[in-house]
Amino acid sequence: MILLGQISFYAGLFLSILGVVAGFGLMFAEVDNWAKFFFMLVPLGFLFLFAGLTTGLLFGSRDSEKS
Repeated sequence: MILLGQISFYAGLFLSILGVVAGFGLMFAEVDNWAKFFFMLVPLGFLFLFAGLTTGLLFGSRDSEKS
């Protein structure tokens, strides 16, 4: 489950960064239809990012359990 959280976190991070960078790049190049598409990826990326973060925190081992 921790591996799934890590994959989700990194996929969300990638989608968020890709959406912002490509969205602004295409917006400044006046390719508005594709810019809208990439900007719509940003909320999906945040969803995956926070889902992966909470999965990793909830299912990860705690320091008190290791001792």
